[in-house]
Amino acid sequence: MSDVWRELPLFGRPRVDESGVQPGWDAELAAVREAASAALAQHPDAAAADAFDAALPAPRVRRDGTPRPTKLAELDRAVYAYLDLCARIGATAAVPPRAAGAVALGRAASAPTEIRAVIAGHSLRATDADWSFGRGPVLEDTAAALLDFLGGRSLRAPRPPSR
Repeated sequence: MSDVWRELPLFGRPRVDESGVQPGWDAELAAVREAASAALAQHPDAAAADAFDAALPAPRVRRDGTPRPTKLAELDRAVYAYLDLCARIGATAAVPPRAAGAVALGRAASAPTEIRAVIAGHSLRATDADWSFGRGPVLEDTAAALLDFLGGRSLRAPRPPSR
């Protein structure tokens, strides 16, 4: 009876070294910045670059001067600023996969009733990234299109995979 806990889903995984795991979304925010730089290198536009920079959250620091970890809400702002940038300069958005998945999951969890009604009972899958979440029949689209829908910026809902 003492080993019953091993059968529970959260405790049955083998132990691994997680000392390298960093708190926050700093790496994903950096990836979004890199994606924006790459888009601007292909389609230079100083005004669009300034608008992107202005939309990003200011770095936060603790009282001792060390940086605070990036919050999901800050990553969310950066991802949507990147989508705005791409739309403005006519670039195809290539949202970094981990950033897109994290923001999409956060948006799905807090979406308005109309959006939750569409995605309820389904799995959402990005066709251009290696992430999905949810349970049930799959609805899919590109990561950028899923983010636009979940953010209330598009009425184009994800669809079942074509056969």
